[in-house]
Amino acid sequence: MSENPSAEPAQVVTIMTTEHFTLQTARSGTISDANGRSSLYLSSVSGVLVALAFVGQVSNLGTAFYLFSLVLFPSLFFLGLVTFVRVLQTAIEDMVYARGINRIRHYYTEVAPQLKKYFILSTSDDMLGMQRNMGSIIPRFQLYFTNAGMIAVINSVIGGVFFGLLLAFFFSTLPAWVYILVGAVILAISVALHQRFQEMQWTKAYKSYPVVFPGEQDV
Repeated sequence: MSENPSAEPAQVVTIMTTEHFTLQTARSGTISDANGRSSLYLSSVSGVLVALAFVGQVSNLGTAFYLFSLVLFPSLFFLGLVTFVRVLQTAIEDMVYARGINRIRHYYTEVAPQLKKYFILSTSDDMLGMQRNMGSIIPRFQLYFTNAGMIAVINSVIGGVFFGLLLAFFFSTLPAWVYILVGAVILAISVALHQRFQEMQWTKAYKSYPVVFPGEQDV
């Protein structure tokens, strides 16, 4: 008996289709996880804003309002930060699974080349192949369209508001435009840092999985 028996063609196809199904199920799991965490975060933001509105009415935007805000906004920012990181992780996981499915689809075309013209999705596991599966070339600002990008902007707004309120609490005699300017600067810096982190993580993840079937395979 051979020490390294080879699987029969039918067995190989079964194995590949099983792996295809497993990867597709895993992709559904990442999407569900990302949507659930995003919904939790947005619900928390909504709840805090409603609570602040009530406190502001009761206290006439007095000390109680500022203290309440300065306690809640950092907590909300932390929740947004961990949500941002997690939904980014799930998006990267989804990318890995998608590349795996593209590789398996490429195998299908190796087994049955005549079927290649019937596959509308890409058989390449490079970035071009992934973009083709989305129907278009992804622009650089696509990162703002992801769940992580959305949370990054909202979380940055919360950070900007927090610093604006903090400044207003300790230096109440300053003109309003100063608070707005400080908040806007913090907002811009926070968005830049969030997006820079996201770009670095995507680049690192993509390089961790070498391309096996480049785009020219689809030509």
